[in-house]
Amino acid sequence: MESPPQDHVDTTDRSSQSVEKLESHGDATEPAREVEEQRQNPPEWRIAKHELLIILSLCIINMVVALDASIIVTALNSITIEIGGTTTEAFWIGTSYLLSCTVAMPPLASLSEIFGRPICLIFSLSMFTLGSILCCVAHSIPLLLAGRSVQGIGGGGIWVLSLLLLTDIVPLRHRPKWWALISIGWAVGLVIGPLIGGGVVQHTTWRWVFYLNFPFCAFGLVVVPTLLTMRPRVETTRQKLGRVDWVGGLLFTASLTVFLFAISSGGIQYDWNSAPILVPLVLGVCGLVATGVWEEHGAMEPMLKRSLFHNWSSIIAYLGGFAQGLVMYGQLYYIAFFFVSVKQLSPIQAGVNLLPVMLVLIPSGAVGGAIVSRMNAYRPTIWVGWLLATLSSGLELLWDADVSKPVWAVTLVISGLGHGIILNTQSFACQAMAKPGDVAAAAAMYGFARQFGTSVGVSVGSTTFQNVMAMKLGREGLPRGIAYNAEGFVTELVKMPDGGATKETILDAYVFGFLGVWQVYLGISGVIFLLSFFMKHFDMNKAIESEHKLESNHISKLLDRRQRVSL
Repeated sequence: MESPPQDHVDTTDRSSQSVEKLESHGDATEPAREVEEQRQNPPEWRIAKHELLIILSLCIINMVVALDASIIVTALNSITIEIGGTTTEAFWIGTSYLLSCTVAMPPLASLSEIFGRPICLIFSLSMFTLGSILCCVAHSIPLLLAGRSVQGIGGGGIWVLSLLLLTDIVPLRHRPKWWALISIGWAVGLVIGPLIGGGVVQHTTWRWVFYLNFPFCAFGLVVVPTLLTMRPRVETTRQKLGRVDWVGGLLFTASLTVFLFAISSGGIQYDWNSAPILVPLVLGVCGLVATGVWEEHGAMEPMLKRSLFHNWSSIIAYLGGFAQGLVMYGQLYYIAFFFVSVKQLSPIQAGVNLLPVMLVLIPSGAVGGAIVSRMNAYRPTIWVGWLLATLSSGLELLWDADVSKPVWAVTLVISGLGHGIILNTQSFACQAMAKPGDVAAAAAMYGFARQFGTSVGVSVGSTTFQNVMAMKLGREGLPRGIAYNAEGFVTELVKMPDGGATKETILDAYVFGFLGVWQVYLGISGVIFLLSFFMKHFDMNKAIESEHKLESNHISKLLDRRQRVSL
């Protein structure tokens, strides 16, 4: 009877010990050759059942986080009508989640290095649950916004800690294909969210949008303490508190919050040249600069490491993550808006029309991860992905009021293929480029960069759309104010008789505004595609170097016994 597969950390340790023995005695040339062969062909790694259960659990938890982020889109109108919110307040119901999610990621990643992954993941799940409860009982916009913000803190923590946990238990070479499994859960939630949201508001109260979270939250709060048997470095509470970068964390959180508020509100709630935008924008930028200075010269254990940006390849990879978050989320938002406004479809029909991109995104992400693991090369995959993403942005320039179904369907399929292929590949490129000891920090930084792009993607599109559409309306002698309330004006647009000169002119202005948005996304995608050719290759055959070791418990021992019997 064969023995069961050994833990991956032990395998790496044995490999290191054998290498040291080869280097310590015998002929110098022959051992050196064997050492090089072992480095190029590391011992085969096989996932243990304990690790597999953790990954499957993370898949389920991330699915509900993505579901919560997307389900709100088709429920917003019903929520604001019942509670009595304005269009601006409806905008913040969706945006507050994204902003708090972005701000929470770096601090929680840093705290997990000190206090451990399990306690920080349990905290994140608890915040997500608390936020869902607040949303369920909300009878006013302020309470609903508070609930969404608390949910965002939990969602951001769940996402970034899932990334970090994979760096703790799976070697880099095998990481892409297993992260693809977690991403499948995220993508499924993103796909079904708008459809479920539309169905919920049509047949029952919108509060079920948040009730649906509770079974998944309960699952996570039970499974995480049971399976995630990891222990951080043995230290006293005082020592742990002393390691926390309090100044950097407070500076970063406050500065990024006001910066994102300005970016998100500009052109929507206030004019870009108004004091409510300029003041927080300047304060945010100055605060982020001060954060960088503190992290470099004052922090004992910095939350943000400058060593992550030690070469141009890593900088390009992080820029790629930011750009993909901006372009992909912005496109999904404005493509849905295009269907609702120009094609005058219902929100549910718009969600159905987005299925081509979402259904292709899932398998292409899995295939991209498998290719990277097999080839030990990420650059070709990134090149192909950005080529397709850029091509899809270019095809959107063909979209007008009469765009045919085959044209927009092909565009969405190409977009799904492109963004799916690079969805996670760039993250593992960052990890391959990271210096020793920085792999987990690189994973967290990439997750933050992409989420940061997601947070500003709609704002960039909104500013472009409104200004370009207003310019077109002004040329046609129509009120420019329509552009600054474009979403709210859709109701009036639908009521206008088809074929009327005024309606056709306004529809042309909408199309012109979307054309400006597609051009911006095309430019960003094209620049990153060109920059990706300057990324260098780094070997992905790296041993796990995390301090957070997965320990055995009664469940893992039972699984090992069953695995031994089956072998």
